[in-house]
Amino acid sequence: MRFAAGIDGGGTRTTVECRSADGTVLCRAVFGPFNLNSIGEERFTALWAEITAFLGEKGQCAALCAGAAGVSNPRVQTLTAQAMERAGISNWRMAGDHEIALHGALSGQPGCALIAGTGSICCGRNARGEFVRVGGWGHLIDDGGSGYALGRDALAAVVRQWDGRGEKTVLSELVPAKLGIKTPQELVAYAYGGDKSRIAAAAPLVEQAAGLGDRIALRIYGRAGMELSALAAAAANRLGLENGEVALLGGLLRHDKCLRAAFMADLMEKAPGLRCVEPRQDAAAGAAMLAVELLGKDLP
Repeated sequence: MRFAAGIDGGGTRTTVECRSADGTVLCRAVFGPFNLNSIGEERFTALWAEITAFLGEKGQCAALCAGAAGVSNPRVQTLTAQAMERAGISNWRMAGDHEIALHGALSGQPGCALIAGTGSICCGRNARGEFVRVGGWGHLIDDGGSGYALGRDALAAVVRQWDGRGEKTVLSELVPAKLGIKTPQELVAYAYGGDKSRIAAAAPLVEQAAGLGDRIALRIYGRAGMELSALAAAAANRLGLENGEVALLGGLLRHDKCLRAAFMADLMEKAPGLRCVEPRQDAAAGAAMLAVELLGKDLP
């Protein structure tokens, strides 16, 4: 049986979904992490061997789409190409994790997907098949409205109060208590002593402070909501979508009600024709649907 396979390669696990030519889901399987930088080339090659062996047991994989972060890495492309050649799969493509997330969230229909977690990005596709991405340029120069941005602004509010150049905020009590910090020097050591996830860890404190009516926390949310709505509005504008759906993805938009409310309020002003929706399917389903599209193009 000829079928299409979609792969969502994540940092902790890889999900494979197989579909028939008409889009019917045939099966799913879960494998280990996909991130080449984390697992190394030997394990990455072994992972592909596991996946292609699984696909070979199911029949003839006539099209495959694999989505993950960092797919532009030349070694990812090279090692994947080698794995595809060994498996006899000639009709395949790599896609960014945001592209397969978009396709799954809207079941392949036109619209946008806004993703806010530690970082932030928005991508979209219109009825002509044109694809755009907005944002996602990393925490050093971008990622507005992300968990990193919320955490950074919370820490900034604390040091500003300590300096006497910022308003009083309950964050100056919540941040030291949460992070085990007692002095400004310890806060500096914490902020610059690790990766961006350490900064993002302070993001939940903004929601806690906002729940207490803290004005600084509410301003942080207002700024973050504007940043996220600007991403969605820009993507829709570039695609010519005056009306349409914006799927909300990422842990921050799912769990932080204050951020979600701030974003939706500002989006209503910037792009009143857009409406926010919950994702319909996940990224693995999105990759599988893209693989079905490849399969369709390959059919006589």
